[in-house]
Amino acid sequence: MHISKSLITGKAEVLLANDDFAAQANREVTTSILSMVTNGLTEFHINDSRKNCNGVVPIKDKFYQKMENEFRWYREYPLACFSNKKGGPIDVYKKFANTSDEFKVGLEFETGNISSAHRSLNKLLLGVRNGDIDLAFLVMPVARLGYYLTDRIATYEELEPYCSLALEYPFIIYGFDAEQYDRNIPLINKGSDGMSSKSKRLWRKR
Repeated sequence: MHISKSLITGKAEVLLANDDFAAQANREVTTSILSMVTNGLTEFHINDSRKNCNGVVPIKDKFYQKMENEFRWYREYPLACFSNKKGGPIDVYKKFANTSDEFKVGLEFETGNISSAHRSLNKLLLGVRNGDIDLAFLVMPVARLGYYLTDRIATYEELEPYCSLALEYPFIIYGFDAEQYDRNIPLINKGSDGMSSKSKRLWRKR
Protein backbone atom coordinates (compact mmCIF):
# COMPACT_ATOMS: atom_id res chain seq x y z
CA MET A 1 0.00 0.00 0.00
CA HIS A 2 1.14 3.55 -0.52
CA ILE A 3 0.00 6.98 0.67
CA SER A 4 -1.52 8.79 -2.28
CA LYS A 5 -3.20 11.71 -0.49
CA SER A 6 -2.48 13.50 2.76
CA LEU A 7 -3.27 16.50 4.89
CA ILE A 8 -0.63 17.61 7.39
CA THR A 9 -1.68 20.71 9.30
CA GLY A 10 0.72 23.53 10.06
CA LYS A 11 0.96 22.59 13.74
CA ALA A 12 1.67 18.98 12.79
CA GLU A 13 4.41 20.10 10.40
CA VAL A 14 6.08 22.08 13.18
CA LEU A 15 5.99 19.04 15.47
CA LEU A 16 7.41 16.74 12.79
CA ALA A 17 10.27 19.15 12.18
CA ASN A 18 11.10 19.88 15.82
CA ASP A 19 9.92 17.02 18.03
CA ASP A 20 11.70 13.67 17.84
CA PHE A 21 8.72 11.81 19.30
CA ALA A 22 6.36 13.26 16.70
CA ALA A 23 8.76 12.34 13.89
CA GLN A 24 9.11 8.81 15.27
CA ALA A 25 5.34 8.42 15.54
CA ASN A 26 4.94 9.50 11.93
CA ARG A 27 7.60 7.04 10.77
CA GLU A 28 5.86 4.22 12.61
CA VAL A 29 2.45 5.09 11.15
CA THR A 30 3.71 5.44 7.57
CA THR A 31 5.79 2.26 7.84
CA SER A 32 2.69 0.40 9.02
CA ILE A 33 0.70 1.71 6.05
CA LEU A 34 3.42 0.49 3.69
CA SER A 35 3.35 -2.91 5.44
CA MET A 36 -0.17 -3.58 4.14
CA VAL A 37 0.85 -5.84 1.25
CA THR A 38 -0.77 -8.76 -0.54
CA ASN A 39 0.35 -12.13 0.82
CA GLY A 40 3.37 -13.35 -1.15
CA LEU A 41 4.04 -9.93 -2.70
CA THR A 42 5.97 -6.82 -1.73
CA GLU A 43 3.12 -4.51 -2.80
CA PHE A 44 -0.62 -4.37 -2.30
CA HIS A 45 -2.62 -5.64 -5.27
CA ILE A 46 -6.41 -5.75 -5.28
CA ASN A 47 -9.05 -7.47 -7.35
CA ASP A 48 -10.99 -4.87 -9.37
CA SER A 49 -13.42 -7.20 -11.12
CA ARG A 50 -16.52 -5.50 -9.68
CA LYS A 51 -17.65 -2.85 -7.21
CA ASN A 52 -17.49 -3.69 -3.47
CA CYS A 53 -16.03 -7.14 -4.11
CA ASN A 54 -13.37 -7.12 -1.37
CA GLY A 55 -13.43 -7.05 2.40
CA VAL A 56 -11.39 -4.60 4.45
CA VAL A 57 -10.76 -6.26 7.83
CA PRO A 58 -7.69 -8.28 6.68
CA ILE A 59 -6.16 -5.06 5.36
CA LYS A 60 -6.74 -3.23 8.64
CA ASP A 61 -5.41 -6.18 10.65
CA LYS A 62 -2.05 -6.05 8.86
CA PHE A 63 -1.73 -2.41 9.88
CA TYR A 64 -2.73 -3.09 13.49
CA GLN A 65 -0.38 -6.04 13.82
CA LYS A 66 2.58 -3.96 12.64
CA MET A 67 1.70 -1.13 15.03
CA GLU A 68 1.20 -3.45 17.98
CA ASN A 69 3.82 -6.15 17.51
CA GLU A 70 6.75 -4.13 16.18
CA PHE A 71 6.11 -0.59 17.40
CA ARG A 72 4.26 -1.44 20.64
CA TRP A 73 1.17 0.73 20.23
CA TYR A 74 -1.94 -0.08 22.26
CA ARG A 75 -5.51 -0.65 21.10
CA GLU A 76 -8.70 0.98 22.36
CA TYR A 77 -7.38 3.84 24.50
CA PRO A 78 -10.12 5.59 26.52
CA LEU A 79 -10.02 9.37 26.19
CA ALA A 80 -10.46 11.25 29.46
CA CYS A 81 -12.86 13.70 27.81
CA PHE A 82 -15.31 10.80 27.38
CA SER A 83 -14.91 9.36 30.89
CA ASN A 84 -18.57 9.97 31.73
CA LYS A 85 -19.95 9.82 28.19
CA LYS A 86 -20.36 7.26 25.40
CA GLY A 87 -17.60 8.55 23.15
CA GLY A 88 -15.71 5.30 22.93
CA PRO A 89 -11.93 4.68 22.86
CA ILE A 90 -9.63 5.59 20.01
CA ASP A 91 -8.30 2.77 17.84
CA VAL A 92 -4.58 2.95 18.60
CA TYR A 93 -2.52 4.93 21.10
CA LYS A 94 1.08 5.30 22.17
CA LYS A 95 2.82 7.41 24.77
CA PHE A 96 6.41 8.20 23.86
CA ALA A 97 8.47 9.14 26.90
CA ASN A 98 11.93 9.70 28.31
CA THR A 99 13.14 10.98 31.68
CA SER A 100 12.11 14.56 30.96
CA ASP A 101 9.27 14.49 28.44
CA GLU A 102 6.27 12.57 27.16
CA PHE A 103 4.29 12.76 23.94
CA LYS A 104 0.88 11.17 23.42
CA VAL A 105 -0.32 10.08 19.98
CA GLY A 106 -3.73 8.76 18.94
CA LEU A 107 -4.85 7.21 15.67
CA GLU A 108 -8.11 6.14 14.08
CA PHE A 109 -8.05 3.68 11.17
CA GLU A 110 -11.34 4.35 9.40
CA THR A 111 -13.10 1.56 7.53
CA GLY A 112 -16.71 2.38 8.41
CA ASN A 113 -19.23 4.57 6.61
CA ILE A 114 -19.04 8.37 6.38
CA SER A 115 -20.85 8.82 9.70
CA SER A 116 -18.18 6.70 11.34
CA ALA A 117 -15.47 8.79 9.67
CA HIS A 118 -16.97 12.02 11.03
CA ARG A 119 -17.10 10.46 14.49
CA SER A 120 -13.42 9.48 14.22
CA LEU A 121 -12.44 12.97 13.11
CA ASN A 122 -14.39 14.62 15.94
CA LYS A 123 -13.16 12.14 18.53
CA LEU A 124 -9.53 12.89 17.68
CA LEU A 125 -10.16 16.64 17.62
CA LEU A 126 -11.69 16.48 21.09
CA GLY A 127 -8.76 14.39 22.28
CA VAL A 128 -6.25 16.97 21.08
CA ARG A 129 -8.27 19.93 22.34
CA ASN A 130 -8.58 18.38 25.79
CA GLY A 131 -4.93 17.40 26.05
CA ASP A 132 -5.49 13.62 25.91
CA ILE A 133 -3.27 13.41 22.83
CA ASP A 134 -0.60 15.71 21.41
CA LEU A 135 -0.78 14.54 17.79
CA ALA A 136 -3.67 12.88 15.95
CA PHE A 137 -3.67 10.60 12.90
CA LEU A 138 -6.60 9.53 10.75
CA VAL A 139 -5.94 6.79 8.18
CA MET A 140 -8.44 5.79 5.47
CA PRO A 141 -8.66 4.55 1.87
CA VAL A 142 -8.91 6.88 -1.10
CA ALA A 143 -11.96 6.72 -3.39
CA ARG A 144 -10.25 4.68 -6.11
CA LEU A 145 -9.51 1.87 -3.66
CA GLY A 146 -12.74 2.25 -1.69
CA TYR A 147 -14.78 1.48 -4.81
CA TYR A 148 -13.60 -2.14 -4.62
CA LEU A 149 -13.90 -2.50 -0.83
CA THR A 150 -16.88 -2.98 1.45
CA ASP A 151 -20.07 -1.21 0.44
CA ARG A 152 -20.45 2.39 1.68
CA ILE A 153 -16.93 2.59 3.11
CA ALA A 154 -15.89 6.19 3.76
CA THR A 155 -13.01 7.55 1.69
CA TYR A 156 -10.49 10.37 1.97
CA GLU A 157 -12.22 12.40 -0.73
CA GLU A 158 -15.62 12.02 0.92
CA LEU A 159 -14.33 13.41 4.23
CA GLU A 160 -11.98 15.96 2.67
CA PRO A 161 -14.48 18.89 2.58
CA TYR A 162 -14.68 18.71 6.39
CA CYS A 163 -10.96 18.34 7.09
CA SER A 164 -10.56 22.10 7.45
CA LEU A 165 -11.98 21.59 10.95
CA ALA A 166 -8.60 20.10 11.86
CA LEU A 167 -6.41 22.91 10.52
CA GLU A 168 -5.92 24.59 13.91
CA TYR A 169 -4.74 21.35 15.53
CA PRO A 170 -1.73 19.00 15.21
CA PHE A 171 -3.46 16.58 12.85
CA ILE A 172 -2.38 14.26 10.02
CA ILE A 173 -4.76 12.51 7.62
CA TYR A 174 -3.43 9.86 5.25
CA GLY A 175 -5.32 8.37 2.31
CA PHE A 176 -3.89 5.05 1.16
CA ASP A 177 -4.18 3.26 -2.18
CA ALA A 178 -3.15 -0.03 -3.78
CA GLU A 179 -0.10 -0.25 -6.01
CA GLN A 180 -1.89 -2.39 -8.59
CA TYR A 181 -5.44 -3.28 -9.63
CA ASP A 182 -5.75 -6.77 -11.08
CA ARG A 183 -8.92 -8.83 -11.58
CA ASN A 184 -6.83 -12.01 -11.37
CA ILE A 185 -5.80 -11.37 -7.75
CA PRO A 186 -7.86 -13.40 -5.22
CA LEU A 187 -10.66 -11.49 -3.52
CA ILE A 188 -10.14 -10.31 0.07
CA ASN A 189 -12.50 -12.09 2.42
CA LYS A 190 -15.35 -10.17 3.98
CA GLY A 191 -16.32 -10.72 7.59
CA SER A 192 -15.86 -9.64 11.17
CA ASP A 193 -12.65 -8.61 12.88
CA GLY A 194 -10.15 -11.44 12.56
CA MET A 195 -8.01 -10.45 15.55
CA SER A 196 -8.99 -12.21 18.75
CA SER A 197 -9.06 -10.22 21.96
CA LYS A 198 -6.08 -12.22 23.22
CA SER A 199 -3.93 -11.01 20.32
CA LYS A 200 -4.62 -7.33 20.91
CA ARG A 201 -2.40 -5.06 22.98
CA LEU A 202 -5.35 -3.56 24.79
CA TRP A 203 -4.90 -0.41 26.85
CA ARG A 204 -5.48 -0.89 30.55
CA LYS A 205 -5.70 2.01 32.97
CA ARG A 206 -3.33 1.65 35.92
